[in-house]
Amino acid sequence: ADIISTVEFNHSGELLATGDKGGRVVIFQQEQENKIQSHSRGEYNVYSTFQSHEPEFDYLKSLEIEEKINKIRWLPQKNAAQFLLSTNGNSSLPKDRG
Repeated sequence: ADIISTVEFNHSGELLATGDKGGRVVIFQQEQENKIQSHSRGEYNVYSTFQSHEPEFDYLKSLEIEEKINKIRWLPQKNAAQFLLSTNGNSSLPKDRG
């Protein structure tokens, strides 16, 4: 369940989200001193962790939907808040338009 299945940086590169086969999303934040020094290798620390998906069963299609995160997409930032979408199973996210 701890095997990473997808990785996505936000638009600024300050946040990194990973999704795993167990349906968990872990968000990492770039260390403050690395933001100032753009030439240094970026080091990230865990910022937040949450369970995004649980295994479920689609009774209409008689299909088991696994919890594995297939894709993460950060939404464009409109204010100080950061939002992301994640998909599991056979679902997909719309293509990035910008």
